[in-house]
Amino acid sequence: MNKKLDREKQTAVLVQAQKQRKQKKREQVLCAIQHLQNSGQPLTFPNIAQIAGCSVSYLYKWPELKAYIHDLQNHKTTHHKELEKKQPGPHSLKTLHQVSKQRIRELEAQNQELKHQNQVLRGHVAEIFELRSECERLRAQILKLTQPSHNPKVVPIQTKPHRASNTGNDNLPQAIVQSIQQMGIKLGVRLQQEINKHDPNIVELAIKAFEQYRSVNVVNNPGACLLAMIRDEAQPNVPTQQATKLDDEFDRWYSEAIEIGFCQNLPKNYLPTQNGKLMVRVVRDDLPAQYQLMFWREAKAVMEQKN
Repeated sequence: MNKKLDREKQTAVLVQAQKQRKQKKREQVLCAIQHLQNSGQPLTFPNIAQIAGCSVSYLYKWPELKAYIHDLQNHKTTHHKELEKKQPGPHSLKTLHQVSKQRIRELEAQNQELKHQNQVLRGHVAEIFELRSECERLRAQILKLTQPSHNPKVVPIQTKPHRASNTGNDNLPQAIVQSIQQMGIKLGVRLQQEINKHDPNIVELAIKAFEQYRSVNVVNNPGACLLAMIRDEAQPNVPTQQATKLDDEFDRWYSEAIEIGFCQNLPKNYLPTQNGKLMVRVVRDDLPAQYQLMFWREAKAVMEQKN
């Protein structure tokens, strides 16, 4: 009887010890699983057994631990698949496919733009070739027109017989025409036009003024001088009253000043006046006009000082 009780006590102690070891090992396995999850290592039976300090077969003997580990493995795989589905990585096939499609669309747009630009440029090239052909044609035409012909054809120009050169004198007074011809001056077109612009009496006075001027001066171009006098309506120096002593004094001094080159040779009736006083052209080579206008009294005083 006592032996039976002792055996039952020993059995109870062994069962209790077995339960404690099992509970402790279970806690070690759970800690190993937690450690693998925190460290991100693969949740496999060998890794769990190595960390928990038991064998793989020992884990498979516990149905509840085996099922728990399988559940964790399936849940992690499903969770990873969902993450990959929601957030594809930069090197995933889906991302690469999307990038490729976007790149293809960009290249197609660039291709269309380049085709359009190519068509525009081809039109410009065609215009350039047309302009070049036109330039060559015009250049050949210019050369043809500018180069002298080897066999020029002389085509006579039929001109109407014109009247003699003196026919233009028909509208001029014969007295004026004869006076000009007697002076040996050619009655040119410009001279005829200038005579027609003025009254015949004014023209006759201008002719007399010219004859008076040429009698005391050398005239290199009589026609131009007469034309200028008719244009200016010059008049001869005809004394209407007896010359005064002042006029005689001026005439003597003016002739002397012209002879020595102190004054320019200009007829008295062409000399300007200011306040009724005559002014003469004193030779000044340092001035652009080559002369300086001075009252004749002042010019006489300057000439006497130089002499």
